[in-house]
Amino acid sequence: MRHIRFVFLLSALFMIAGCSTDLEETPNQDTESEADANADSASEPTAGGELTMAIPADITDLDAHGASDRTSGTVKLNVYETLVAPDENMDLQPLLAESYEQLDDHTWEFILEQDVTFHDGETFNAEAVKANFDRVLDPEVASPMASQFNMIEQVEVINDHVVHIVTEEPFLSLPNNLSHFGGGIISPKAMEDEAAGNHNLDLHPVGTGPFIFDSWDQGNSIAFTKHDDYWGEEAHLDHLTYQIVPEQSTRIAMLDTGEVHIADDIEPVNSSLVESMTHANLLATESMRSNYFGFNVQSEPFDDPTVRQAIAAAIDTDSLVEGLYGDYGSKATAAINEFIFGYNPNAAYPAYNVDEAQALLSETDVAGGFSTTLWVEESDALALQAGEYIQDRLKETLNIDVSLQQLEWGTLLSETADGQHDMSMLGWSNNLGDPNDALYRQFHSANFGGPGNRMFYENEDVDEMLIEARQESDDAHREELYQDVQTILAEDVPRIDFVNPNYILGVHADVQGFQQFASEHHSFREVYLEESSNGEGY
Repeated sequence: MRHIRFVFLLSALFMIAGCSTDLEETPNQDTESEADANADSASEPTAGGELTMAIPADITDLDAHGASDRTSGTVKLNVYETLVAPDENMDLQPLLAESYEQLDDHTWEFILEQDVTFHDGETFNAEAVKANFDRVLDPEVASPMASQFNMIEQVEVINDHVVHIVTEEPFLSLPNNLSHFGGGIISPKAMEDEAAGNHNLDLHPVGTGPFIFDSWDQGNSIAFTKHDDYWGEEAHLDHLTYQIVPEQSTRIAMLDTGEVHIADDIEPVNSSLVESMTHANLLATESMRSNYFGFNVQSEPFDDPTVRQAIAAAIDTDSLVEGLYGDYGSKATAAINEFIFGYNPNAAYPAYNVDEAQALLSETDVAGGFSTTLWVEESDALALQAGEYIQDRLKETLNIDVSLQQLEWGTLLSETADGQHDMSMLGWSNNLGDPNDALYRQFHSANFGGPGNRMFYENEDVDEMLIEARQESDDAHREELYQDVQTILAEDVPRIDFVNPNYILGVHADVQGFQQFASEHHSFREVYLEESSNGEGY
């Protein structure tokens, strides 16, 4: 059996909320020893109770093959399971697959778990696996996840519990891609019912996971209940609820008063508020995420790379990152960071230089400046502040008038997928720790819009190198290809990656076993609540 490592991740990229009352983590602290100590000293898990997590934005849909945003994906992983999944060390392990191995350059064999049923009572088997990948790759379905699996030529059913996944070309990253939430296995009956118009997977997911979907009050909450007939180890919690709370101050207040157990997406400037709470802990992990300021390169004047270079040179990203993130983020220099294989430390966007910025813009058709718009998510205060900084800098240095437009998260995703924007503030959470996920999906011209390339960027050399890197089995050559891609991107500047932020949450001290990954996903599989917050609350 072959297990494949995601990338060269540090132990500090994963944390477990244990029974320690002092679980505060600082961004660059090695957390392995503390996490192990917490795990060793943890009390016997308590069954029952309802956990509530406050998140800043609603999900987009509940179809495993649907929306690709991080928030939606994390929520879906409570219901859906993949063939393989990362463990606490970010190593891939079998999940719905009992084991797997590569038979030849193109063929992978997966031995499936037996006695697994979907939430609707249907049997999980090889036909279910085939039906799922046939669906996600069906052009008529137009799944945003298709680019994650378009290397698959076919799924062969060998028997009820064995499938062969055959790729069009050698692709060593296949297990990584299969671990993405887009590879979640949906009940075939639910898919058939949806095709017949009798079910809506966007609203009613049906998987094999430890929690069963209960309700989605759009804009307010998403609720799940424990799957009592789960094939693996049952969850400890009876109920799990995500409460949508756009205002960060409200999320923090709710954590402080005990209305929620976990407050998601804490800004660095507010980290001390959580640290000062006697009954809550601050969890901060270095992440594989990159936040960026992106251009629609099909829209004038951003179709001119010199304009993009001038804007890059006009923005002091060092000051931007230091001012907004402090110790809870590091300056980004590329679309991937040092935790991801293939990172190129020598590929950098144009350096901050006002004189150079002005000289570059003077060479273009918009030498005197112009007006444009920058879209930001309405509930993302940091993105708004970064946008305001960029707005000020571009007006002061290049006479570019930037109008900030705040959009609801789902609208921002759909409109940028359609290419309706000029510029946008977005980010990419590398769920897999593999450069193919970040670079191929975001910069190959086959992935315009929803699949990931929201810059609508096209470069023939980049396209060719990304395809070659997907097929390459020699790590040294593969690394070289990805580094060369980053060099070209730094010159073309389809976007400006400016920060690799820490992922910061506030977690009530009574929450035990909560797992937070560097991919920004989390897991409630082993979570339980101490007696003080179980049942009737605090």
